[in-house]
Amino acid sequence: MIRKLYFFIFFVLFTTAAWAQNATLKGHITDKQTGEVLPGAVIHFDDYKNAVSANEKGEYTLANITPGEYKVKVKFIGYSEFEQKIKIGAGQVMLLDIKLESKTNDLKTVTVFGKLDKESEAAGRTSEKNADNITNVVTAKVMERSPDINAANVLSRVSGVTIQRNTGGDEAYAIIRGLEPRYNNTLINGVKVTSPDEKSRYVSLDIVPSDMLQRIEVSKSLLPEMEGDAIGGTVNLIFKDAPDTMLLKATAQVGYSQIFLDRKFYTFSKQDIQQQSPSARYGSSYTAQPGDFSRSNLDFEPKTALPSTVVGLTYGKRFLDGKLGIMLSDNFQNQYYGSNSQFNPVVPNPQNDFKPGITDVSNLTYSNQQLNNGLSFHADYKIDDHNQILVNNVLLYSYLAQARLSIDTSIVGGNGGRVGPGTGSVVNDDRSLTQKEFLENLKLEGKHILSKHFLFDWAGVFSTSTKKVPDEADISIDHKINADFTSTPYYFDGISHTWQHNNDKDESGLANLTYRARVKDIPVEIKVGGLYRHKDRYNAEDQYNLKPDTDASGKKQQFTSIYNAQWTVYNAKGTAGYDVNNYTAFEDISAGYAEFKVSFPKLDIFGGVREEHTSQGFDYITFIPTLENDVRKNYTDMLPSLQLNYKLTDKSQLRASFFESISRPNYYELVPYTIQGVSGINEMGNPALKHATADNFDLRYELYPKDDEQIFVSAFYKKLYNPIELALTGFGSGDITYTPENVAPQATIEGIELVYTKYFGHFGVSANYAYIYSNVKSLKVVPDSVGPNNTTITKLQSRPLQGQTNNSLNASLMYRDKHHGIYVQLAYQYLGKTLSQVYANYGYDYYTQPQSFLALSGEKALDRHFTIFGKFNNLLNTPTTIKINDITVGQNIYKANYNIGLRYTH
Repeated sequence: MIRKLYFFIFFVLFTTAAWAQNATLKGHITDKQTGEVLPGAVIHFDDYKNAVSANEKGEYTLANITPGEYKVKVKFIGYSEFEQKIKIGAGQVMLLDIKLESKTNDLKTVTVFGKLDKESEAAGRTSEKNADNITNVVTAKVMERSPDINAANVLSRVSGVTIQRNTGGDEAYAIIRGLEPRYNNTLINGVKVTSPDEKSRYVSLDIVPSDMLQRIEVSKSLLPEMEGDAIGGTVNLIFKDAPDTMLLKATAQVGYSQIFLDRKFYTFSKQDIQQQSPSARYGSSYTAQPGDFSRSNLDFEPKTALPSTVVGLTYGKRFLDGKLGIMLSDNFQNQYYGSNSQFNPVVPNPQNDFKPGITDVSNLTYSNQQLNNGLSFHADYKIDDHNQILVNNVLLYSYLAQARLSIDTSIVGGNGGRVGPGTGSVVNDDRSLTQKEFLENLKLEGKHILSKHFLFDWAGVFSTSTKKVPDEADISIDHKINADFTSTPYYFDGISHTWQHNNDKDESGLANLTYRARVKDIPVEIKVGGLYRHKDRYNAEDQYNLKPDTDASGKKQQFTSIYNAQWTVYNAKGTAGYDVNNYTAFEDISAGYAEFKVSFPKLDIFGGVREEHTSQGFDYITFIPTLENDVRKNYTDMLPSLQLNYKLTDKSQLRASFFESISRPNYYELVPYTIQGVSGINEMGNPALKHATADNFDLRYELYPKDDEQIFVSAFYKKLYNPIELALTGFGSGDITYTPENVAPQATIEGIELVYTKYFGHFGVSANYAYIYSNVKSLKVVPDSVGPNNTTITKLQSRPLQGQTNNSLNASLMYRDKHHGIYVQLAYQYLGKTLSQVYANYGYDYYTQPQSFLALSGEKALDRHFTIFGKFNNLLNTPTTIKINDITVGQNIYKANYNIGLRYTH
């Protein structure tokens, strides 16, 4: 035993002494010409085993080096490779500051396949500074420390970007520079992504976990090499790729919504939900029976909501001496959230000069459980210094279970009418919804240095999105409050069951050839390329209406329970055979471009032209002889672009840009459908709809005082031709119909943006502000005037574009102490008035009222691997309120949300 103890002591002392003899190499990596630090530059020895990346200050440390001679190598994108032999002794701490030389125009001596650390805040500033166009970048480190857990909330903190949400809070789309989602596009790893929405082109960004992203790039000006259907801007979601050093990160967090501390969470059984409609199960000739429809999904129970949970895992490493890189990331979110809402529909009141008047007061309670699961895989293989193959695969899955309980009180008319406050008809309209969305984006690409001057890259992309809504069930029951405040029994009014599913599939191929050279020592780049994409899309819908049985005298059936209700199937074969929502659509896009870049000592000139040809159309799944079918559209657009970047100093520059861009109609808008709505408000498609085009002008001053600081001052002006909005028609028929139209020959939108990020020791301030003004003239009804032959008089009204917010402000106070691993951020957001929807009458529109939000996040490193953090949102309990002038027509209350978690990083 004594011998073993002596041996153990000797072994510990020996290994400790040997460890102490190891050496350390440390220093900074900077740009040779500008002196800027280069975060993410990779330094390693010949064997690549000791590879590390420079941190956000450009610092690196190679520890535990066995004494001896080595060849030090440094790689960084856009710089020539650095090599130097060193001899390091036992216990020595050697300082080696490395200056890299930019050689972006000499492809023979530079490898373009090094790994830039794109996740640090300083790397984001470097990307913005070096970009050829006007961009804003949000990096992984900023997202990690922010109060946000999905891409939508992250984007809301970018200058000039707001988020459009629905009443239930389960959809979120980006509005860029006051232009609604139809004017913007979303990319995954640089290529457009399909949409699971059955009518539109865009993707709900709340299903994208921010934990999986390396960065988000918002491009506000377009280059010829970029797709041209983005008048507002482009959102590029870049998922994590393989690091040069092994990375293992795990995250777990738990949270709760304040709304469920104040009320119960309403839920329903999913066991009996039929995944297919009766006609899909038994054939189109089948006559549905009352027993074919489930009941338990309309039995709503109040329960205590479970906590929300988020778990994530990221692993990345390089193999085969650095040739093969792998990155795998998974994130699972199980969220419980809800809203308390009020909706008050309005119609012109003939007793008050046809001014808008409230007809009903509806109180709605939403309870949502949403499961989001994201999985991304990246692999890159460096064949040699001149050839590389990459694979990126992103899968996003979202499951939503939503209970909506509604109590609608009639203010006028309805079952005898209202005779005083608290009396009249009351309708309970409750709905259960389950929805599954799946999105996959697979990209295979190659990068090849062909010679000293030529670079070739290509990509093949497959993208598909699916949404399935099995058995959306809606039940209506009503009763009446009499003048003496007694109530009639509850009566069963009916049930609807709807099945809907759609698929959107893209197959794309693109290729680019780049020529780089120096002409009289001036770097010149010429690039040409093209893209082809084929899209197929279909939507299928089948609805059944169940009518209550009556007694022998024809009286309504009293309602006591969903399990006692008796009904008859009103349309026993469903609507699948004639539903206008059943359609197929296609779109073929072919594009080619040519662009150039000339880099003078102080001025970069980047310009070129892109041509895009669009061929699109639709067909009904079942031929409907009374409606227009087989609609085809073909058009070609020439889209020039010019970008100027003048370097005032090493840390400041002035950018100016002009580009033309387009916005294509949403697929469903071209379908000539007509949907009869309530209160005489209908919806109609428009096969004659034209695509919109725009001239875009931008000017931005940029100052980068330090690596992670910035000051931007921007101005922009856009002139839109054939702008598309939901217009109001049919004024003289008594009904109002919303239809997508080119509402005016042109519209304008202009604004300014300010961005400021500055640190004062441990404290920092980050703020951005945007002021936006837009103008379009559209026809409105003059409510108190009547023309000849009792016709309606209309008049042009100047107003903002739909979705435009006049003022938006983000301001954050930050505290960071790197030595103790502490970071705290208090984030304030202000949104001014937003035109949410156009109303029929002159002088009246729906406006979302100004809002103020407050969020708090913080983290503390427990040791070198573990960090505890918290994210707390909507601390001011700010509601979303919509008004027509002084009439409140809607309000949504979401309340605060609290999350705490633990992060492990190796």
